[in-house]
Amino acid sequence: MNPSTFKEELSGRFGWKLGKGEQSSDRLYLNPEPEIFENLIEAIFEEHDGRLATISCVDEEDQFRLLYHFALDGEGFITTVKLPVDKDENPSTESITNLIPGAEWIEREVMEMFGIEFRNHPAKKRLLKAEALDDGDFPYRKDFDVENLEET
Repeated sequence: MNPSTFKEELSGRFGWKLGKGEQSSDRLYLNPEPEIFENLIEAIFEEHDGRLATISCVDEEDQFRLLYHFALDGEGFITTVKLPVDKDENPSTESITNLIPGAEWIEREVMEMFGIEFRNHPAKKRLLKAEALDDGDFPYRKDFDVENLEET
């Protein structure tokens, strides 16, 4: 299977809600409708042996974009599922730890560094953020004021 045939297979199941995607010989990017996100993640992980490599986050002008990177090792390519998160007072999305327990620490990092809450996450305690930073300081956000940091 290659990224093109994998996308066709997923399209057969999820239809237009899979969204438009981009692909190359070793990469597939998917932009699904949020209502199928959890089912899509489950299908990639459970049915296609997709290994969650990492979750990254991009701070865009009007929203955050979470990128869930799955390695399909047996097939030799990476699938990235993109999920927009509203950039409001309390940005949040559902945790995937109920499907993929190994996502716990990656989600905790995103919570600390970007301030995105993962609802129903099993452990929301600090993981990486320096003690000198307040709970409301999110150092990976574009609007984080590095100039006013004090050395400790």
